Amino acid sequence: MIIIKSYRHHNKNDEVYYVEAAYPSKGSYNKKKENEKFFVENHTIEGSGTNLTGNIPLTIAVPANAIDVTVFEDFTRNHNKTLLQLSAAATGVGVATGLTVSIFVRGSRLPISATIPAGSTRAFQVENFEKLTVSNPSATTEGTLNVFIQKTFCIGCNSQNKKSNKGCCF
Repeated sequence: MIIIKSYRHHNKNDEVYYVEAAYPSKGSYNKKKENEKFFVENHTIEGSGTNLTGNIPLTIAVPANAIDVTVFEDFTRNHNKTLLQLSAAATGVGVATGLTVSIFVRGSRLPISATIPAGSTRAFQVENFEKLTVSNPSATTEGTLNVFIQKTFCIGCNSQNKKSNKGCCF
């Protein structure tokens, strides 16, 4: 089961705070005019389990000889910063070789690629995440990729142009 949680940033009076475009390097929050709204939300892709808390990974089965299997893809154009916590495990008989992951970000033609040995965990933080793929170089051993992803993104709109995200920074 895939669980996606979503959060909006609120203050103690339960008012939504929006990103202040004038201070992109500070990522400060201010209330905006009603016709101009920029706000930050989080999506969390995680697994589930009884009596489990914290970063519960989602388990993805990766067949032997699998090449570039898409694990998660973001089709939005929203600016984002994404934390990916990835671990690999061998699930079949044979020599565990690990899994190769590729993280694609908007604006780069080359992905961030890393081989995660079986039993190891890697964490990545990227800006403008687009897609995560996994490959299994083993011809005989199936693998498992455990994934926890937290994506913080900006959504902006105003009364003149609902598709405008200009000035949205965090």
